[in-house]
Amino acid sequence: MTQRSARRSPNEGLESLATFPLDGAGVKKLTVLSAKLATERVRALVFRPTLEGGAQPGESLTLAHVPPLEPARLEDDDGPRARFEFDGHTLRAQVAFKESASFYGGGASAGRLLRNGRSVEFWNSDAWRYGESTAALYSSHPLALALFIDGSCAAVLADSPRRGSLAFATDGVEFAFEAEPFDVWLLQAPDLSALMSALTELIGAIELPPLWALGYQQSRWSYSSAQEVRELAAKLRSKRMPCDAIWLDIDCLREFRSFTWDSERFPEPERLLEELREQGLRVVTIVDPGIAVAKRYPTHKSGLEGEHFVLDERGAPVLGRVWPGVCCFPDFTRESTREWWAAQVEKYVECGVAGLWIDMNEPSVFRTPSRSLPLRAQHRGLGGGDHAKFHNLYGQLMAQSTREGLLNARPHERPFVLTRANHLSGARFAAQWTGDNQASWEDLRWSIAMTLTLGLCGQPLAGADVGGFDGDPSPELFARWFELGAFLPFFRGHSHKSACRKEPWAFGGECERAVKLALERRMQFLPTLYTLFELARRTGLPVVRPMFFADPCDRALRELDDQFLFGPDLIVAPVLEDGARKRTVVLPARDAEGWYLFPAELEGRSKDMLPPGRYSVDAPLGQTPLFARAGRIIVNKPSKLHTAAQADEDPVLHVFFDSGMRATGSLYEDDGLTRGAQGKLTTLSARILRGRVVIDAFVDGEEVLDRAWRVVAHGLKTPVKS
Repeated sequence: MTQRSARRSPNEGLESLATFPLDGAGVKKLTVLSAKLATERVRALVFRPTLEGGAQPGESLTLAHVPPLEPARLEDDDGPRARFEFDGHTLRAQVAFKESASFYGGGASAGRLLRNGRSVEFWNSDAWRYGESTAALYSSHPLALALFIDGSCAAVLADSPRRGSLAFATDGVEFAFEAEPFDVWLLQAPDLSALMSALTELIGAIELPPLWALGYQQSRWSYSSAQEVRELAAKLRSKRMPCDAIWLDIDCLREFRSFTWDSERFPEPERLLEELREQGLRVVTIVDPGIAVAKRYPTHKSGLEGEHFVLDERGAPVLGRVWPGVCCFPDFTRESTREWWAAQVEKYVECGVAGLWIDMNEPSVFRTPSRSLPLRAQHRGLGGGDHAKFHNLYGQLMAQSTREGLLNARPHERPFVLTRANHLSGARFAAQWTGDNQASWEDLRWSIAMTLTLGLCGQPLAGADVGGFDGDPSPELFARWFELGAFLPFFRGHSHKSACRKEPWAFGGECERAVKLALERRMQFLPTLYTLFELARRTGLPVVRPMFFADPCDRALRELDDQFLFGPDLIVAPVLEDGARKRTVVLPARDAEGWYLFPAELEGRSKDMLPPGRYSVDAPLGQTPLFARAGRIIVNKPSKLHTAAQADEDPVLHVFFDSGMRATGSLYEDDGLTRGAQGKLTTLSARILRGRVVIDAFVDGEEVLDRAWRVVAHGLKTPVKS
């Protein structure tokens, strides 16, 4: 390892965190650098361990040469305190605050949203049948958020990809990582909006996803033939089930080899994909990093010729068994390897594959104690080092390479990649799901907290396998999961091959009707969802948010994770208990004059505005309690079978009047596919004039006069014309 300069610009730190952490050096004292972000309301500090006396550039030093650190105090007695400690193997960074706080973050792990008193481990792992006791899951997000009594907040980020952990106390957090030093960033903000904006500046913003990726996605391990896929598509359409994509798991591949098609089961993939595209159904296929060792396998051959595989200590490609058998593993730390992988992707998707699903990329390896590559396996890019150093970045680097391949193939289209393994700034490259969950009521509830936490960690496009990946749900659990999934950012039904069938009609009768209603509701809310993603791209604000975003000073909201905010103006309260037909909903007070129960049928009229408080509401199968903030306009469209079919529909403006009979809202629109498309953000307001509902719409300061708005007014005191 080489010594870093004792001084560097704030921009250098930003580049480090947003791409790849720089190497560390020996530790003796704590250096504090103030960094200026573009978000002026946020104060940023960088805590960096440095070598006593200063080393010359290129000097090789390790933590083993460093004595334990003394406590280091920052600011004054009322400010945060930080210290580094080293025990000869692990470097710990502790950041303590002057007061107790509510802590969140650390990435997706099963359990509650509030993290106080808990800890998480950072070691990307194939976590089959995970639960609350599973310390390490598929991705690593070394980020903690603190919410203080007065509603101010802070974020603490550790700039390290190493194996580590994050422990949450009541007045601070402790990061611990193996083998080398790391920087710690502290962002202090007056409110959550400013904090999320600063985080986005630090770790990178997402690109707006293609609109089709926000529709419902149907998957299973596996749809194993072209005929089965055609039958599935026909049934989706004959039953009028909204769906935008069908996903193909490993059984579409020849001998489970990435970038191939099984010629017997899928003899003409290009023709199949074109047929589905004509029905408004795109196809997403799976790609795993394990490349089968086989003489006639072009990807393996070119990988060997280009020296693109991770090596063992003898300099030969590391071997490990995954689905195709004995495999080699690309060394994504090498730029040339990322380019080679992107070329494989570019060629593969020529047949019309719309998006790629990268799995097993922790990386997962069978029949080994660690279930991954050996820690001493060697990587040769990004400064080089063993696999212990790069393990947690493997999935993110694979996602980056895969995205580049899609961009090479279709430069003007927004790429879509879903990844299982990731790191803190990986949302720039791929969506993420919560992995191999189970068909249980407990997992249903966890999927809320896990998705919310990923949003807080800078990953807004996330969700859980609807219906549970493993195991057989009851019809009621299945329906309730679709009701929840309709309001999660990523909405995919997926299941294990040993589980029962889990297509939308799998349980028939009342369950099928409830599932169809949920799919239609997703379609209806797509204009609002898309607008929220454009907001997330610009500001870093999550698409779905914990309830404390509605009132950061309300301590009662900080542990609430059985309901959530869909943007700033809608509350979703899914049913999470077997047999329940009612549920309690909390309607927060701050900045909210009141709330309206959103009608189950979008053409209906809701009752009067409800003041903030706690309510027991009906929740029959097929209806998720949903509340809209008074004074806001929520934009919907009629449900169609897929997003492209909905494009030309006139928007439906649900106007929820406040007591002054006014409301405001916004709508973002573009073509839903083109990169850098010239979209338009329409600002909306509603008022009553001469007994009519009047809608004022503006784009870039220019009034919109030629748009047909369909208006549904709520909270009218007297009948009016619209």
